[in-house]
Amino acid sequence: MRFGVLYAIALFLSQSLPLVNAIYVDEAYSSDYHHALIGAPKPHTTFFHRPTAKSKGSILYSLSEEHFLGAVNPKDGSLVWRQQLAPASHNASREGFLATFDGFDLIISAVNGAIQAWDAADGRFAWEWRFSGKVKDLKTFGKYTKDVGIFVLTEEGNKGVVRKLSAETGSLVWHYKDRSHGDIPFQISLSSQHIYYVSLHSAVFQGYKIINHLLDPLTGESKSQITLNSEKELSREDPVYLDNVKSTSHLIIWTDRSYTSLKINPIGTKHVMSTPITSTSEMDVRSLNVFTVAITESRIHVLVHYETVDVHWAEIWYVDLDTISFQKVIDLPRIPDTGSFSSIRDDNDAYFVRNTMSEITLLSASAGKILESWPVSRKSNSGSNERDGIAHAISEVVPKGNLKFAVRSAQVFRSGDWELVRNGDLVWHRPESLVGVTAAAWADFPHQQDLARELATEGHAHVITAYIHRLERHLRDLKRTPNWAHGLYYRILNAIDGQSYVQQQDSSDNRFGFHKIIILATVSGRVAALNSGKNGAVIWSIQAVTVSEHTNWVVTGIEIENGIALVRAAGGEYLRIQVLTGEVLEHHPSGLTQPLMNSIPIFDRLGKKFFLPVNDDGSVGDVPQGCDPAPSIIATRDLDGIVRGWTLGAGVRPTTVWEFIPMPGEIICNVTFRPWHDPVASIGVALGNRNVLYKYLDRNAFLLCSIIPKTETAIFYLVDSTSGAILHVTKHSEVDLSKPVTSTISENWFAYSLFSNIAPSTSDADVQDRSLSNSYQLITSELFESQIPNDRGTLGDATFASSIYPDLHEVDGPVSAPYVLSQSYQIAGPISSMSTTSTLQGITPRSLLCVLPSLNAIIAIPRAMVDPRQPIGRDPTPAEIEEGLFSHTGLIDFEPKWVVSHMQEVLGVSEIITSPSLLESTSLVLAYGHLDIFGTRIAPIGGFDLLGKGFSKLQLMGTVSALMVATAVLGPMVSEHILRTKSLRHI
Repeated sequence: MRFGVLYAIALFLSQSLPLVNAIYVDEAYSSDYHHALIGAPKPHTTFFHRPTAKSKGSILYSLSEEHFLGAVNPKDGSLVWRQQLAPASHNASREGFLATFDGFDLIISAVNGAIQAWDAADGRFAWEWRFSGKVKDLKTFGKYTKDVGIFVLTEEGNKGVVRKLSAETGSLVWHYKDRSHGDIPFQISLSSQHIYYVSLHSAVFQGYKIINHLLDPLTGESKSQITLNSEKELSREDPVYLDNVKSTSHLIIWTDRSYTSLKINPIGTKHVMSTPITSTSEMDVRSLNVFTVAITESRIHVLVHYETVDVHWAEIWYVDLDTISFQKVIDLPRIPDTGSFSSIRDDNDAYFVRNTMSEITLLSASAGKILESWPVSRKSNSGSNERDGIAHAISEVVPKGNLKFAVRSAQVFRSGDWELVRNGDLVWHRPESLVGVTAAAWADFPHQQDLARELATEGHAHVITAYIHRLERHLRDLKRTPNWAHGLYYRILNAIDGQSYVQQQDSSDNRFGFHKIIILATVSGRVAALNSGKNGAVIWSIQAVTVSEHTNWVVTGIEIENGIALVRAAGGEYLRIQVLTGEVLEHHPSGLTQPLMNSIPIFDRLGKKFFLPVNDDGSVGDVPQGCDPAPSIIATRDLDGIVRGWTLGAGVRPTTVWEFIPMPGEIICNVTFRPWHDPVASIGVALGNRNVLYKYLDRNAFLLCSIIPKTETAIFYLVDSTSGAILHVTKHSEVDLSKPVTSTISENWFAYSLFSNIAPSTSDADVQDRSLSNSYQLITSELFESQIPNDRGTLGDATFASSIYPDLHEVDGPVSAPYVLSQSYQIAGPISSMSTTSTLQGITPRSLLCVLPSLNAIIAIPRAMVDPRQPIGRDPTPAEIEEGLFSHTGLIDFEPKWVVSHMQEVLGVSEIITSPSLLESTSLVLAYGHLDIFGTRIAPIGGFDLLGKGFSKLQLMGTVSALMVATAVLGPMVSEHILRTKSLRHI
C-alpha cells in the first residue's frame, strides 16, 4: 500500500512540470539585425511635429540627402515609416523641401518636380501635384482649415512661378509667373495679409539686387515691387538669408562676401539696417547662419551664428518693426568647437538652443539670458567614439515649472550620424553615415585568429614543447577570470530559462562563432566595423578618405589578413586599417601606382592565403613577398570584358595561357566565381534506390554571363579557368535587358535569374521545360560526371587526367564535358542579387539567398525546391519520394517561411555575403547596398546542433531532480519488496 502511494506521488511530481517544448521558437528580431536608414538629414527639412491634433507626443520628421522622407520615434530612434521620394543617387541633386504646420495631419514634400502629401501618422500617400521645373521653396501657412494654403516657388524656363495649392486635395488655386528677364527665383515669405516673393536680379556690372514682389493672397496678382540695392554685397546666392518666422512679420537678412557687415531689411519696406560683424584677422568668418523667432507681430529676435575654422559664437539682436530699429541683446561666448543653434516658439515664450559637443544651453529670446544648461555625455550606444562636429540640430523645449525645462535635441553630425540628446543624456544614435556601402568583408576577432595560430603551433611541436606552450596559454587565459566572474550570475540565469537578461556577452565568448567583425566601405569615404554577434552594433567608424561633393569613393575590394583590413579603391589607392580599433596604419593615395580592379586569393605550397592584385587592364600584379605560390591557373577580367587565364608558379612571373574574347556586339556583364569557402562534403548524390550520381566537381569552374543588346539575347557560359574550355552554354532569347540579370555558382550547381519570353535553349544540357514563360525566370543547373548512376564518366578508370588539355585521349575515348541537368521556374518578381549559404564543412544542404526588390525582402530558397531532378508530367516514384523529390510545377511561390527578413522592409540592398559559423547548421548572412544593412543567422535545415530558445533548461533540471528524488525514495522500497519476494519463495 505504501509503495503504491509513493509511486503515485512521484509520478504526479514528474508529470506536473510543464512539458519540454522541443519546437524551436522563431528567433526573428533577436538573431537578426537591421539598420533601417534614410541617410543624413537635411538641415532645413527636419522638425518635430505632432502627427494629429489629438496627439500628445511629437514625431521627428526629416527629408534626407538620399531623398528619403522618414518619421523617427523620438523615444528610441526607431523608424515609424519612410518613403522614397526619388531614386537614391549620391550624384543626384540635393534639393528638396519639407513643410507642415500645427494641427495639420499631412507632411508636404517637394522633390524633383513633384509636390506630395503624406499622412503624418502612417506615411500613406494622400495626393500629388506634378510640374515641370525646379523647386526653389515650399511654405505652408495657417491653422488647419479648408482655406489653408500650400505655397510653392518653382523655376520653369528661367522664370519664377508661385503657386497656391489646396491642402486637402492638392489642386491648384492660383499661380503667378514672374515676367522679369534674367531674375533668379529665391524664396517666398507668407503672412495673413500678404505673400512676398523674393528674387535676385543681376546688376549691370556685378552682384545681385534683391527684388521683393508683393502678391495678393487671394488671387496671386502682383500688387507692388520693391528693389533693394544690394549688388555691392551680394556676389552670389549663398549669403542671402530669408527666414520665415511663422508670424505676420518677416525679415530679409544678408551679408557681403567677406562677412564684414550684416544687413537687415523688414520685408515689404525699403529700410535697410546695417551693423558690422566683429571678427579678427586670426578668426576670419567662414560661414554665417541666421535664426529668427517672433514674440509678437512687430517684435522679432534674431540670432546670428558665426563660424570660423575651429571657433563659433553668436549674437542675439532685437528688431522692433514699429520703430524700424534694432539693438544687440546678448553676445554668446566664443567656443573652440563646432556647434549649432535652433529656434523654438511656444505659447508662452520663445527660445534659442545652443548645441555643442560638450554642452546644451537653453536661452530665453525675450529675456536674453541663459535659462539652463546641461553637460553632454559623449557615450554612444553605437560603439563609435568618433565625432567630427555638429552640422545642424533641431530642438524641442517643454517647460516643467519652477524655471526648469526639458530639452531634447536631434543632432546631426558632419559624418551624417544622427543622435537625440535629452537634457545632455544620449537617448539614441542612428548610424546614417553607413548609407552607400559598396564593399564589405568578414573578419574574425584577433584573439580568435591568435588561438588558431597557437593551436596550429602546438599541433606541429614536440609533445613536451606543446604541453608547456599549452600551459602558458591557459595561464594567460586566467587573466580574463574577473570579467568571466562578473557575468557568471547572468549566464546562469540565461542558461536556466533561456532568456537574455543583459547584453553582457562580449566577443571573447564566441563558442558558436556568431561574433565576427564586418568591415564596410561607403561611397562617402567612410570605413566602419560592425559586430555581427551584438545585433550589428558599430565598433568603430572613421572618415578614411576625403571625398569631394558629387563624387563617389569607388572601392574595388576589401581583404582581411592577420587582423588588418586592406581596402583597395580605384586609381591604385589602398588603406591598411586595424580591424579591431579602426586605426589607419597606411594610406597609399591614388595615382602613385597602376590602378587596381580587385584582388584574387591564392595559396602557397603550405596552404597559406595571399592576395594577388589584378590591374584595370586585366593583367596580374607581382606575387606578394613571402609567397611561394603552388602551380595553378587563375582567371581575371579587364574593363573591356576580356577574360584571361594566368599561370602561377614559384619564381615565375604570371603569364597568359588563354583568353575569352566576346563576339562583336556581345558584352560581358557578369563573371561569377565559386565562393572562396565552398567545401564539398559528398562527391555524389545518393538516390532512393541506393545508387549514386557522382557530382562533377571543378573548383576552377566559373560562370560567365554576356548579353547581346541588338538581339536581346543573354548567354551563360560555364568555363574551366584552368584550360579556358567552355563546359556548358545556355542561351536565352527575347530577354528584357533593362531588368536584373543575376547569377551564382556553388559546389556542382549554378543558378541565375532573368526576364525572358522564351525558355532557355542549349546544345548539350537536358532542359526539361521548354514552355513559353513571358515572366521572370529562375534557372538552376546541376553538373554530374555521367547521367548513368554509379558511373564516373570517361575518366572514371583513367590513370592520368589533365584539365589543361581536356581533349587528351584515354583508353575509353575523349574526355567529355559534364552532364548538365537544368530546370526553369517562373517566379513572381525580379531577383537583384544571389548568393548561397556557407557552413563550416559543407555538410548542411545549401539554400539559395535572393534579394527581392519588389517586396523589399530577402529570402532563402531551400535547395530541394529548385532541384533540377524533379520529375515532370508524372508523380514521383517511391525512390524519388524517399530522396525528397516532388513533381515539377514550373512555378515557385515565395513562401512566407522563406523570408529571412521577416516583416522588416529592407530597402536598397544590392549584395549578399555569407560566412560560416562554428556550428555546421548555421550560416552568417549580411546584405548591404546604397541604403539598408541587414544581417542574420540562417539554419537551412534547422539548428540540429544548437538548442533553441524554446528549450527550457529549468524544466529539464526539474524533471531530472524529480526522477532523482523518486529513485532515492523508491529504491529502498523496491529492494525490500525483492527481499520479501525471495523470502516467501523459500517459505
